[in-house]
Amino acid sequence: MSHELAVVYQVQQADTEMARLQAALGGLNNGDELASEIASAEAELADLREKRRATDREQLDHQLELKTLEEKKRKFQGQLYGGSINNPRQLHDLQGEVDMLSREISKIEDRVLQLMQEIEDQRSEEASREARLAESQQTLEEVRDRYAKTEARLRGELADCAVGRKALAAQINPHLLKRYEQIRARQGNVGLVRVTGSTCPGCQISIASEVLKELKARSPNQSCDNCGRMLYWETAPESSEA
Repeated sequence: MSHELAVVYQVQQADTEMARLQAALGGLNNGDELASEIASAEAELADLREKRRATDREQLDHQLELKTLEEKKRKFQGQLYGGSINNPRQLHDLQGEVDMLSREISKIEDRVLQLMQEIEDQRSEEASREARLAESQQTLEEVRDRYAKTEARLRGELADCAVGRKALAAQINPHLLKRYEQIRARQGNVGLVRVTGSTCPGCQISIASEVLKELKARSPNQSCDNCGRMLYWETAPESSEA
């Protein structure tokens, strides 16, 4: 039985290592969170580009409008100062048209200058976001490459560990193995603990003196009275002096 418990302990070590590998797999960064951030950044950049294009279109429309108004102003000025019109009323009306066009042209010119600054700011923001997005995409490639390599390594180690565990489990009496599996299922993947002192490593509670005595005598089927885990006695290695 003592030999079998030693093998059960090896199975427990394999189960512990497999749990560690599974946890490591579950904790891997596969890049999904960063990919979601990139998708949001791409959508924001697309919106920014559309706003900039709308600003470009508005600026072009105002420039065309300016051209039309300036041509109209020059026409009225030609009539006003060309000497072909002498009627004071007509001259007054023409001057009013020229003044109105001048005010409209000035207002549009101010808006065009404002739009030019907006476009410059928008293009600067676009360039900044494009640079950050390129960096994030490069980082995502690196994260996914690292994830793929690490996942493959961990899954390989997990498969090897599972093969080794199966070989060890085959050496154990089915009833003893079933008992171990039942306890392990109840006690957080730990069905057997190796004892080297007077405390149960599973629950950190002192082991009853009678149980400890039987355990040291290699008596089979000893369990912790507190947590119910199977106990396997192994003398602690003596410390060597330097």
